[in-house]
Amino acid sequence: MRNRFTALSATALLTASLLVSTASPAQAAPTGCTTWQVGYMVYSKCTGGTGTQAVYASGLHVNPVWGPFALEGPRVGVGEISSVNFPGTVQYRGTVLYN
Repeated sequence: MRNRFTALSATALLTASLLVSTASPAQAAPTGCTTWQVGYMVYSKCTGGTGTQAVYASGLHVNPVWGPFALEGPRVGVGEISSVNFPGTVQYRGTVLYN
């Protein structure tokens, strides 16, 4: 009886750990993301996964009064392009991933 209880407990624990550690498609972040810049426009696009993404850019505004600042573009789905107009010198550009 004890061996049967042990086997059932081990099976239940294994099943629970598999359910917890396996990400469903709705929980997967976008993959294959790239960013690029053309003039003042900064873009990002992801080619795989699920969820949404947005472009992020930070740097110096053309008007020195504004100083350093950052902008984030709209959240879009996989395969779509997020863009933001950044009037200044971009020092960093990247992609923000959302599940």
